[in-house]
Amino acid sequence: MFRFNFLIVLLLLLSRAVNSAELPANFTELSDDVQAVILEYVFFSEQANQVWGNDYEESSVHTLVKYLDDFHTRLHIDFDGGRIRVESEGSKTPLTSLKHAIVATLLTPADPTSVDLYTAADLGITGKPFLAGQVLDQDGVSIEYAWRAERFADYLLEKKLRHRGARYWVDIPMVQGHKHKSADRYRTLAQNASDKYRVSVPLILAIMETESSFNPFAVSHAGAYGLMQVMQATAGKDVFQRIYKQSGKPSRSYLLNPQNNVDVGTAYLSILRDVYLRDIKGWKKREYCMIAAYNGGAGNLLKAFHRDRKTALQIINRMSDNEVYQRIVRHHPKAESRRYLEKVTAFKAAYVR
Repeated sequence: MFRFNFLIVLLLLLSRAVNSAELPANFTELSDDVQAVILEYVFFSEQANQVWGNDYEESSVHTLVKYLDDFHTRLHIDFDGGRIRVESEGSKTPLTSLKHAIVATLLTPADPTSVDLYTAADLGITGKPFLAGQVLDQDGVSIEYAWRAERFADYLLEKKLRHRGARYWVDIPMVQGHKHKSADRYRTLAQNASDKYRVSVPLILAIMETESSFNPFAVSHAGAYGLMQVMQATAGKDVFQRIYKQSGKPSRSYLLNPQNNVDVGTAYLSILRDVYLRDIKGWKKREYCMIAAYNGGAGNLLKAFHRDRKTALQIINRMSDNEVYQRIVRHHPKAESRRYLEKVTAFKAAYVR
């Protein structure tokens, strides 16, 4: 009954936001998860669509999209491909807006909770930028201070500016091997979680790379958050109850904190290993199964071997490591989980090296 009433209230709030094109008066009193739904799925998309139309974009797991200048300027960071585009559409002062957005992009703080993705609010410039070392200026130097970011922005506008009609844009490449630069940023968090839960650092980093390409702002349409794409009501709730010994589930803002996210994601891997898959003999086979279960669930993982759980475990324990791997990548019920195991094991091998 509580969930039904919650959904009714949420729908009323969403309806009010759509009809009035403004946020509800009690918006700041709502939980951060309800605020995110209103901003992301109603207010934000409506406002951005008015400017960009069919070219409207939003953030995803491997990309960060942020609008500025009353939605007339947009930054797009592709964490997987290593590309950044800053563009302006219909702005009254396109070059001024572009310069401001370029500087803001280069100095975006590493703390995702300080960046408001779902409004056109300005970016906070605090602490070391999360792109430090991943973008170099015209002199090949990492950009960590405002003066260098402004100088590089002037260079880009003079040398790299492109336009078509009322749209102006600049493309900024990230350095080669940018993902490993990102991995270095989160290696300490991975090591701390590794020490606590006995999960290897290379595996933690490999899952981060597969899940989000080290995008700390990652939010999926399925409701997974952060570097390790933790689901609130499944993995998050499991960790809160089994590991943290507390009721409820983590909030959106909790999971967008990198330290919390890595800890919860790694704790869930330990639950898969020690609870759901504890009867699998052999660490390598169990790890393959952990990886696939992290993506598709333990139940689906076992169905790749047999519909009966007990029989599936017996089959796994009779197989060699390679036979288990091959069965998962060929017969897992979810094609995504088949590819997932291949990606994670490949990335892990690279981090081991």
